Amino acid sequence: MQTFENIGITGFCEEKSHNPDKQFLLFNMYLHLSAAPPNEWKDFFSESRRLPRAQLWRKAWIEGDTLVVYCQPEELQQEIEELKEDLSVANQQYRQLQALRIQRRRLQEQVEQEEACERSLIRQLAQQLRF
Repeated sequence: MQTFENIGITGFCEEKSHNPDKQFLLFNMYLHLSAAPPNEWKDFFSESRRLPRAQLWRKAWIEGDTLVVYCQPEELQQEIEELKEDLSVANQQYRQLQALRIQRRRLQEQVEQEEACERSLIRQLAQQLRF
């Protein structure tokens, strides 16, 4: 299993950012991420965004290696500060998931090794028996 590097915001994507509905003053503001996150990481991020922690709470989601925030341009810096917390939570939870998977794999390998030893003992016994 490859080492997981924390996902973080690395910049603003001017060319993708736009107003999807001209009757509202809200824009889809695209932020570059350090990497395209795995699906489980995306789930952790979405879960951390589920409950509002501030009076003004904007929708945010992942698209490939970008994070999209639906907000007014002047709100973006404040949103970035809040999103950093959500990114941190998703990174931490994903690392915990990886650690559990590693632990489970090691336990499985240990069980398989013990079973192989048992099979070897039984095989040796079977070769020594005389009928």
